[in-house]
Amino acid sequence: MGAFDSEISRISKLLIDQDQAEADAILARRQAYAVALCCGEDVAGSYTLQLAVLTAASIASRCFPGAVRPVMSSKLASAPLLIWPWLGLTFGQALAQILGRHNGFDGTAPSSGTLIFGDAPVTKGALRVTFDGWIANVGPAHTVARLPEREYFPVVGILAASLALSELFAAFAEISLEATRRPIGMSLWRPDLDIGQPEALGIPVAYLPQSFWVLGLGHLGNAYLWALATLPYHRPEDAEFALFDFDKVVKDNVETGLLFATEFINRFKAHACDAWLGRHGFHQTRMIERRFDATFRRQDGEPVLALCGFDSNRARRDTLNAGFARTIESGLGGTANNFDTISFHTLPNPRKVEELWPDLSIVEADKIAAEQERVARENPGYQKLGRDVCGRRSLADKSVAVPFVGTTAASLVIAEAVRLLHDGPAYHDFRMSLGNPNKRFATRNGDYAPSDAAGFGFVESKRLALS
Repeated sequence: MGAFDSEISRISKLLIDQDQAEADAILARRQAYAVALCCGEDVAGSYTLQLAVLTAASIASRCFPGAVRPVMSSKLASAPLLIWPWLGLTFGQALAQILGRHNGFDGTAPSSGTLIFGDAPVTKGALRVTFDGWIANVGPAHTVARLPEREYFPVVGILAASLALSELFAAFAEISLEATRRPIGMSLWRPDLDIGQPEALGIPVAYLPQSFWVLGLGHLGNAYLWALATLPYHRPEDAEFALFDFDKVVKDNVETGLLFATEFINRFKAHACDAWLGRHGFHQTRMIERRFDATFRRQDGEPVLALCGFDSNRARRDTLNAGFARTIESGLGGTANNFDTISFHTLPNPRKVEELWPDLSIVEADKIAAEQERVARENPGYQKLGRDVCGRRSLADKSVAVPFVGTTAASLVIAEAVRLLHDGPAYHDFRMSLGNPNKRFATRNGDYAPSDAAGFGFVESKRLALS
C-alpha cells in the first residue's frame, strides 16, 4: 500500500462517511464556505478577545481553507499583540501568520458565516462570541447580548471560539438544524452549572502551572499546548514543557493540529512542537520520543502534573503507576456519529482505570472491523482514494477529527489544572457532545484542598482587566 492510500483529510472524512461524497467535492465545499471574523476596536485592549480571534482563525483556516477573512480597522490591525508581548508583534501580524497575508482585513466580500468579537457592528445571521469570568457564551448576535467580559481566565476565549466554530461547522455539514440558531453557554469554573448561576463566574486567576507533561502530541496535544502557551505568563521562562510522543507528523496531522504546518511533515512531533514553542518564546522544553508503556516512571525533578492526550486506552491506564501526582486526561470520539463527543477524567479517580479505559472485547473489535470493511466496499467516496481494497479499508479505519473538538477539550483540561491551584471545584469525570452542548454530565468531588497541589510548581499570573 503506497502513500496514495495512506492519506485522507480527517475533516473531509466526516462528510465522506456521512454523505458518501467524494473528497475533492468536499474540499471544494469547504473552500467555498467563507467565514468572516469581525473584530471591534475594543479587541485591542482585551487579551481574552484577542486570544478568541486567534483561536477562531486557526481553527477556521483548517476547517475552511483559504476562506477565512478577518474584518477590522487598520488601527486595530496595528495594535500591539497582548499575547506573547515578548515577540513584539501587532495583532494584525499575528493573524497574518495564521491566515496568510493574502486574506487582508477587508469585509466587503460576502460570507457564509460571521463571528462578532467585541463592539463590531452586528450583521444579519452573525454569531456573537462573548465571555465573562470563566464563562463562554455564543449565539445569534441579534439575541445574545455581550457579557461584561471580565478577564478572569483567558482560556475561556479558546472555549468561546471553539463553540462558535462548532456551530458554524455543524451548520455547514448539515449536522444540526439548531446550529447557529441557539445560544450556547458554558463555564470552565463550574461546567456542571448553567451560566446564569452566580457560582459559574469563577474567580480571577492568580497562579499558573509552571511545569507539566504533555503526553501525546497529536490533535489533543497540539490543543493543550496552544492553551498552555497562551496563558498570561509574565515571561516565557516561567513555563516548562515536557513533550512526550514517539510518532512523526503526517499530512493529515496538519489539518487537525493547531501547531503543525506543512514544513513539519516527516519531523518527529516532539521536535515540531518544540520548534513552534521556540518561535513563540518558550525554550524551557524537554522531549521524550518513545512509546509510553508500563515501564515509564517519572524521575525526581520532572513535572508531577501530566496532561494526557493519548488515543490508546492501554497507554492511558499506564499513567496510573508512572509516578505523576495528578493526571488530567481527555478523549474524543472518532466516527461520523460521535466525532464531537468529549470525555474527561482525572487520576486519582474513585473508579479503576480498567473501568475508565477498558479494552475492546473481541466481539466489539470484530464488529468495528466488519463495519469498516463494509464502508470501504460500499461507500463511493472511498473509490478514488484507495487503489485497492486494502487501501480503502485502511482509510475507512482512520478517525474523524475536527480541531474545534480538541480545543474544547483542551480548555476543560487546562481549566482543571488551574482550578487545582486555586482550591477550586474538582471533577473526576465529565462528558459532553458539541452536537448538544448545553447537556453535560459531570462528577464533582467537592473542592480541591491545598494539599492536592503539594509539589506542583506554579508561578504568578499576569493580571488582566477585571472590569
